[in-house]
Amino acid sequence: AKVLVAAPGLIERPYVFSGNDRPGVITSGAARRLINLWGVKPGERAVVFTANSDGDAAAADLDRVGVEIAAVIDGREGKRVSSAQGSSRALGAVVAGGNRIEADLLVVAAGWTAPTSLLNMAGDRPVHDPAAARFFPSDPPGNVLATGGLAGDGTLDELRAHGAATGRLAAQRAAAVAHRLQAMTARARPVDGDEPAWAPDERTPLGRDPHPELYRSDTHGMVDFSEDVGSKDLVAAAHEGYDSVELAKRYTTSTMGPSQGKLETVNTVAAIAEARGETIAQVGTTVWRPPYAPLTLGALAGRVFEPVRVSSIHPWHEANGVSTIIAGQWMRPDHYGDPAAEVRNVRTNVGLIDVTPLGKLDLRGPDIPKLLNLLYTNKWSKLPVGKVRYGMMCSEDGVVLDDGVTGRLGSEHYLMTTTSSGAGGVWEWVENWLQTERPDWKVHVTPVTTAYVSINVAGPKARELVSRVTEGVDLSPESFPYMEVRLATVAGVAGCFMWRIGFTGELSFEIHAPSGHGLHVWEALMDAGRDLGVGPFGLEGQRIMRLEKGHFIVGQDTDGLTLGPSTGLSPLIKLDKDDFAGLPELAWAADRSLPMIVAIQPDDPNVVPDEASQIVRGNTNEILGRITSARMSPTLGRSICLGQVEPELAAGGTKVTVLLTSGERVGATVMDHHAHFDPAGERLRG
Repeated sequence: AKVLVAAPGLIERPYVFSGNDRPGVITSGAARRLINLWGVKPGERAVVFTANSDGDAAAADLDRVGVEIAAVIDGREGKRVSSAQGSSRALGAVVAGGNRIEADLLVVAAGWTAPTSLLNMAGDRPVHDPAAARFFPSDPPGNVLATGGLAGDGTLDELRAHGAATGRLAAQRAAAVAHRLQAMTARARPVDGDEPAWAPDERTPLGRDPHPELYRSDTHGMVDFSEDVGSKDLVAAAHEGYDSVELAKRYTTSTMGPSQGKLETVNTVAAIAEARGETIAQVGTTVWRPPYAPLTLGALAGRVFEPVRVSSIHPWHEANGVSTIIAGQWMRPDHYGDPAAEVRNVRTNVGLIDVTPLGKLDLRGPDIPKLLNLLYTNKWSKLPVGKVRYGMMCSEDGVVLDDGVTGRLGSEHYLMTTTSSGAGGVWEWVENWLQTERPDWKVHVTPVTTAYVSINVAGPKARELVSRVTEGVDLSPESFPYMEVRLATVAGVAGCFMWRIGFTGELSFEIHAPSGHGLHVWEALMDAGRDLGVGPFGLEGQRIMRLEKGHFIVGQDTDGLTLGPSTGLSPLIKLDKDDFAGLPELAWAADRSLPMIVAIQPDDPNVVPDEASQIVRGNTNEILGRITSARMSPTLGRSICLGQVEPELAAGGTKVTVLLTSGERVGATVMDHHAHFDPAGERLRG
């Protein structure tokens, strides 16, 4: 930058008195934002301590929204607030002028702090004006300009005019600085013409409104809310010989917390000045150092290295008009132009989706059933070779952690799949149990997510398509039924395995092929299925179909408080097992009334509620749940949803009210089961 314009505004300064850190003590700006920006009534009975027009406006706003004004204490008349009394959780009363006033809210307007730190970093030392009760710039460098409240006071028009004039002056001076820097830089392009004249500062100065100096009342209170430093601490520091504000700052840590002096610097200086019998101008300010706002360690370290993952099929997607979506670290196909058409094609013919990011863990060893029994809520000791089982994992607090299927490929060989987003976390979860809790178990875990390309072939013609490229496996429903797994040679590629599962609710074969052959297998399937109407579909189409089928997504339809029984899968939670992650909490939850995931259909089939729309009681704002997933179903020709609701609303046929983001309320009905489409599962078992 050639010229810096500093216009940070003003920060409302807290007032120091006994109990000023109690809940219910707020600044006038906070009160006005709660009322006018958020529509929140901050209290029922208020005391307003005001020394300026902002405090007066806060009193008017409070009165307008029905807050009883118990008293207005005017600091301009020399009146003070001595203490705020109550508990650690609520304000009870305010003491002012020897009188105790019952109130649950104290609004304070004691003045403003000018955040001069950027000017200070540029070499300027701010000066204190006791008549205005704040610091102002003194003599900043010519390429550093101040405007707004930092420079003075005025009407809105005057402040706007000063800001505009500052912008013009900054542009003029920036041209001169740029010319000068280019001329001084070795091997830079030659400058054009002479250096522009240094523009004089002809701005009309802003005035300074008078304001009483109000820093501390007749009692001691909190100065630095971040570091828990009170005015007593600062007075003690001054008496112990810390006669410089810089030394007192380091001794007490006042101004050294997360707010970095923005709220507490002036009150810190004022407390030391009072203790030493000096003026604020004599004490001076601390020295501000960069940064003005906190920075992450990552920003200081440099550019974040975050690898982007794609499957080996990605070049085909790009060549065929894919619209991608970032899911975790993966670039995934979202759709190929028309998600609704993709859904209809899968329901009618057959489609392919690249699901490579599915987490995949290769498990080997004799103790795998013990591990699976520990990780999943259901039982795994008797899973036969060639079978697949769905399982839900819960963390130790009973909250849903992940879900997926695990298949048994051999006597001591299993393959576990996880959600795409949970792949890394579940691997760490598994290793944590094996390495810290069960090191004696003979289980070896290898993450193979990127070792295999995963392709889901879905639709009523899926079996016909897969049979054209597969060798060594009988694909008939009798020989290869739903929820089983087989090793196979696909498109001439040995070492593939395939599941008979279906997240879309359709007849599906999920093929996992070595990644180096993934593109070949995909293209072979596309070529073999041209006469069957095969086409690709993306993540959006899959999500529509899984919603039609009523399959929930961990992390979308669940959250950090969703316990296992809330999913509606209580039959999969086997409390009679000896142990598994989350057992004590799930046993406790079994007899509790919990929010439930349910299928919901709006009464108006054309209304698709935004996800996270609240479910409320009638015309009230009492929240009884929320919409977690919502789409227009091309299959059903209507809107469909999943949601979480209070148990009183979970029964099928229950009428609910959905509050849309527009403010409109629409009726909806809870369905008897999660599936909006094919609840009996005839299509996926075909």
